[in-house]
Amino acid sequence: MHPIPHLESLALSAWPALNTELLDGWVLRFAQGYTKRANSVSPLYPGVLADEAKVDYVERRYAAHGQPAIFKLTDASTALDALLAGRGYTVVDPTSVRTASLDTPAIVADPLVTLTSTPDDAWVRGFIALNRLSTAHAQTAQRMLAGYACPTAFAAIRDADRLIACGYAVMLWDSVSLFDIVTAPEARRQGHGRRLVGTLLAWGREQGASQGLLQVVADNAPAVALYAALGFAEQYRYWYRRQPG
Repeated sequence: MHPIPHLESLALSAWPALNTELLDGWVLRFAQGYTKRANSVSPLYPGVLADEAKVDYVERRYAAHGQPAIFKLTDASTALDALLAGRGYTVVDPTSVRTASLDTPAIVADPLVTLTSTPDDAWVRGFIALNRLSTAHAQTAQRMLAGYACPTAFAAIRDADRLIACGYAVMLWDSVSLFDIVTAPEARRQGHGRRLVGTLLAWGREQGASQGLLQVVADNAPAVALYAALGFAEQYRYWYRRQPG
């Protein structure tokens, strides 16, 4: 398997949009504006034709949803990147895609972290609050989180009855993908992120995963350091091109 299309397909499947459209090797995703990953175009396969007519169509499709066209690009889509640059598309959020082997004793579950297979109401409320989601995005997030067909684990750390850190994992093929590892501002720098990640990776290993997979904004130095300490190494980067205006 080519590493970029394989890992990109896992990441797309682990972060499902509300609606998806396939266009000649491109995957158009729509989720009412909640996250760029779920509201962008992914050209999954190297060598797929990048032409102006397809970009024109994409722009019309996203305009119909009241959104700009956004493309999620990697080094496997250099021709499309150049075409979009020529149309004035700007680069947004370069992101590091990282994997780690789960065959290490350093990955252990923490008893302070609780896991559930589905997001209960208390977890969802905490998730919305910690990520500071708008009402509209909160509703979309709830729909997305409730739509998984594959195994999932939702992790939480609480102080009394208040959720102070959370995140979740999705099991697909040989990989456990991690998303939205977040800690309340007043509870940061206390090791909660490491506890969440270790527990979710340990859960994935129990499910049969051989590797962990995550995506982190490249200039997020604290998160990059945390993941590097747990053995996550960069495989490639992606970036977004956003339609001007």
